[in-house]
This record gives sequence, structure tokens and C-alpha cells, in this order.
Amino acid sequence: MKELIVHCFKAFFRGFGQIMLQANAITGMLFLAAIYYDSTNMALAASLSNIVAIITAKLLRFDRQDIENGLYGFNSCLIGVALIFYFEPSIWVYAMMIISSVLSTIIMGWAIKKELPAYTFPFILFTWISLFILSIPDLAIRSVPEHFVDIEELDDFLIQGHAFGQVLFQGSFVAGVVFFLGVFISRPIQALYGFVAVIVSVYISHSSHASNALISEGVFSFNAVLCGIAMGEDKVRAGMYVLISVIISTYFDIFMIKYGWTTLTFPFVFAMWVMYPIKQLDKWIVKKLEELGITNLIDRISK
Repeated sequence: MKELIVHCFKAFFRGFGQIMLQANAITGMLFLAAIYYDSTNMALAASLSNIVAIITAKLLRFDRQDIENGLYGFNSCLIGVALIFYFEPSIWVYAMMIISSVLSTIIMGWAIKKELPAYTFPFILFTWISLFILSIPDLAIRSVPEHFVDIEELDDFLIQGHAFGQVLFQGSFVAGVVFFLGVFISRPIQALYGFVAVIVSVYISHSSHASNALISEGVFSFNAVLCGIAMGEDKVRAGMYVLISVIISTYFDIFMIKYGWTTLTFPFVFAMWVMYPIKQLDKWIVKKLEELGITNLIDRISK
């Protein structure tokens, strides 16, 4: 019984942590607390969606370790938060939330089995579908978010907090700082790369004459944060991968917003898909160099 409780505890909170690619229950607890700080309804919706995903994965007998690592919960958490962000809570909204959580879990299970880089695409897909269905007249009431209230003038330091917060649809600077700390205690290097990614994305946004209001709210930077976290690692070339992915995601983000599309985290996923073959080539080259003993030679010379 104790083992089951620990398993469920890890699966639940790591589901929140995996939103920023962290299989860390403490990080997940901080994320949930930050969401709760901004919106109780969002926190409850995210928790419900997470539980639905875990139960679905259990019923479908997906890999126990993958469930415990939160790989089936994070897309559903995002779906729950997103639908409450866009709509007032109602029976139809919660019905779509539950259905989308089940379907996103199934899609994620398929992607993991095929070893495909799904990232947050199940969340994106079913949130787009939910937005379309719930936009049918009289089915749901659109919400008017009141989260962007603590920035009165452009300040790049405050943008950092908002960029991290926007990953989970949270607008307060406090929530963003907690998200940053959650990543930092799990993987410091990734948190710092995410921080730097925001600076790059803000520069690109200003250069592209994007809306100052949207820049200050972190709208053009939260996908960059995810790129920095996903590509960030303790290797010299990681910096180049972060830079390339941030440039791709930011320009794609600006393009989508310009034409009125609901971006969600698609610019991040698109950038990761572009980088995927490059990373695979990188692994192949490193493997070949190791077989030839060249990497060992370089290590000895550098020391």
C-alpha cells in the first residue's frame, strides 16, 4: 500500500514537473502551488486532468516507470489550465477537459512506444480541438483573463518572470519566479539557459517590432523558455542548439500571432522537431568519434 501511495504521489507531481521537462516531484509541487497562487480554478482543473491521465495510463497498462515519471500527466495538466484560461468553468468545459485528457494520454502512449518526440503536441492538438468545439454558441462562455496586472512599464527583468509563468498560462511575476526556482532546484543549467533564452527572444521581438505589451507579458518568450530548458545541457555545443531553437521558435511565434493563430506551445514543438534530426546527427557523430578514440584524445589534450 505504501509503495502504491509513493508511486501515485510521484506520478501526480512529476506530471506537473514534466511541463518544463523536469521529472522531479518537488518541482511539480512548486508548479502546482504557483498555479494555485494565481488561480484556484486552474489548479483544480490541472489536478483533475492529471489524475484522469494517470488513471487512463494505468487502465491501458502503459509502462509503470513512464507513468511514475509523469510522462502522461503533463499534457493533461496543460489542457486543464488552458481550458479554464479560455473559458468560464462549466459542465461542457470539464467534459471536454476529461475527454481531451484521455485522448492526449493515448496519443502520448503511442508516441512513446514509437520513440517519437511528441513533447506538448497532444496538449496543443486537443486544446485546439476543444477551443473549436467550445466556441459553438451557448456551449461555453469565454473567459476574460485578468492576470497581466503587475507590469506598468517595460522591464526586461520582470519579463523573465512572466515568460516562465506564461508556460502554464500564469501572468503574475510571483508565479513565474516560482516556476524558475522549480526548474533551478531540479536542473540549474536548464533554468539558466531558459533565463538566457528569454533575453534572446526579447531582442528578436523588439527587432521585429512586435507589440511591447505582448513582449512585457512574456507572450513571445515562453516558448523560448521551453527551448532553453529542452536544449540546455552541460556541453559547449548546447549553447548553439539553444540559440538556434530559440530563434526558430520566436520567429515562428511572431508569425503565428501576426496571423491570429492560437500559438500555445506549438512554436516550441516546431523548433524541437526541426532540431531533432540535427541532434540525432550529433549523437551519430559523437558515437563515431568515440569508436575512433578521437574524443578521448581531445579530453586528454584539454586536460
